[in-house]
Amino acid sequence: MRCALFSDIHSNLEALETAVAYAKGQRIDTWVVLGDTVGYGANPNECFEWALQHANLYIVGNHEKAVVEPSFRDWFSEWAREAIIWTDQVMEPRLKKEIPSLPYLKIEKNMTFAHGSPQEPEQFHYLFNFEDAAPSFRSMDNSLCFVGHTHVPSCFCEGRRSVKHLLPGVITLEKGERYILNPGSIGQPRDRDPRLAFGIFDDVEQTFEIVRLGYDNHKAAEKIRKAGLPAYLADRLL
Repeated sequence: MRCALFSDIHSNLEALETAVAYAKGQRIDTWVVLGDTVGYGANPNECFEWALQHANLYIVGNHEKAVVEPSFRDWFSEWAREAIIWTDQVMEPRLKKEIPSLPYLKIEKNMTFAHGSPQEPEQFHYLFNFEDAAPSFRSMDNSLCFVGHTHVPSCFCEGRRSVKHLLPGVITLEKGERYILNPGSIGQPRDRDPRLAFGIFDDVEQTFEIVRLGYDNHKAAEKIRKAGLPAYLADRLL
């Protein structure tokens, strides 16, 4: 099985379409969306509907939750809150109705999927260093977990007590090691590389690949500005 792992699309249709077009040529068997398909960008309806229609598994993120639970927006920065209020206003009601049914965590085929962390997944903890990840490893009953949320492609290893930023390319998972893997962000990368990022996991070869692709980020940024969203959200794409 080859699994495409998309996370933090954030209403960036240009990035999503580029990622999908590439992934379709990579013998993908299963599509997983790790949350935050909406927020920040100018195309929440198109991105959310794609995820609903094509993802075999869709995990809820904090931005989806904030669309349907306004009190959750208190945790957001000012510009993120402004963007999610705009998203709430423009999202089609039929799509928003689907959000409450999305799971916080899912375990399938001995793999765990969450947006922020498998430990208290409804709290959306950020995993930046090994100390952040240690409680998540303790909460896992299996050897492999996929998360998003930080927008940084990352590999956490329990045995080595290590974490590293993943560059584009393939890593081979070691037998007996336990991992938390982050494919990065399609729509809002935050590792000083403007290219979109996603992951491909091969359960036969036991490999995890980070894919980085350029896309029309200038078009995506201009759409954010025209929508009246905070300019910072557009500038960050460039």
